[in-house]
Amino acid sequence: MSEIVKMANGRLTLPVDIRRALGVGSDETFEVEAAPEQDALILRPATVLRRADAWAYTPEHRALLARAHADSTQGRVHRLTEEELTVIGQTQ
Repeated sequence: MSEIVKMANGRLTLPVDIRRALGVGSDETFEVEAAPEQDALILRPATVLRRADAWAYTPEHRALLARAHADSTQGRVHRLTEEELTVIGQTQ
């Protein structure tokens, strides 16, 4: 899919059919990368996170989540009763 768009005052407007094809809305935030060797500008949809929440998206934390999800999927879990949770809560 190729279209020609015009930049005005530093703003680039993406045609609606391209936005639909990519599944992005009209009020989207993008990461922008210059690729001069390809004579290209690369736009990637991005999500802006609050700095206080950024820790949850570090590679280390994401690896821990992936491991926990794999354990859960493969049945490597231990279910605790309310009483066991209460005891754990009292010891901390």
